[in-house]
Amino acid sequence: MEQETDYILREVKRLTTFVLNLISTISTLNRDDIESGIKETDDFIRKEWNLSFKEITTLTKIKFISRLKGLPEVHLEHLAELLSEITKKITTPELKKKYNKKEIATKGLLLIDSINEKSEVYSIKRMEIKNALLQSII
Repeated sequence: MEQETDYILREVKRLTTFVLNLISTISTLNRDDIESGIKETDDFIRKEWNLSFKEITTLTKIKFISRLKGLPEVHLEHLAELLSEITKKITTPELKKKYNKKEIATKGLLLIDSINEKSEVYSIKRMEIKNALLQSII
């Protein structure tokens, strides 16, 4: 049992590290590399969480939240942060159309609200992410 717990903990840490690296990469992308960075991120979430940006934008709110039910809270927070960083980088009309910036931001807000409902801890960082996502919708 202990070995199984260690494995799960290592996997959570591995995914956390990778997602944090993706967030860092996305936030530092220059204008020429945005599309390839978003595609790399899309490939990662498709592989690890069986979810793509296309699905994120087309799933209903209930289905979106249910698809993420098994993820640890830390991954949900990082996913919301990742969605926020991506919406900041989607600036051209072509990217807005291809990735549906408003819907990605809306799902990020939904995710933040869901985390806030379940969490016993108030997070300033979550509120900053929520504000950034709200700015992306406007």
